[in-house]
Amino acid sequence: MRSKYFVYSMLFLIFSGCAGEWQNPNTTTPAKKMDITTILINPIIYDSAGVIVEGRVWDLVFSTLGEDDKDKGSPYTNFKLADKDGNFVNVFALGHLPIAEGDIVEVIGIYRRALNISNYRFINEIEAKRVKKKL
Repeated sequence: MRSKYFVYSMLFLIFSGCAGEWQNPNTTTPAKKMDITTILINPIIYDSAGVIVEGRVWDLVFSTLGEDDKDKGSPYTNFKLADKDGNFVNVFALGHLPIAEGDIVEVIGIYRRALNISNYRFINEIEAKRVKKKL
């Protein structure tokens, strides 16, 4: 009886250590690291796919959505992310990001070849879930 208890205890300890760190599915995005050129060559293949791209921030805009008298609106950041050859994708992120023109960043998000929402049309854009400044 004791040996059976010991075996089950050891199995529990071994298998409980194999479990990875829990990640919230609402904040994690399964994504693949790739070049901006790869996305631009095959936009249909990567439409609605999770991507990780790196490049230089260009044409940075901080603004708000739905601005009117009663509501201040939702802040957002929009910019072009360019590689060393000048190829770029547009990036949209909710909130004002702590980045500046010319920064090199890594963007993790969902690539959209074309997306229509209300009066807005997004073409060749990454909906950023996470933006990290590279040093």
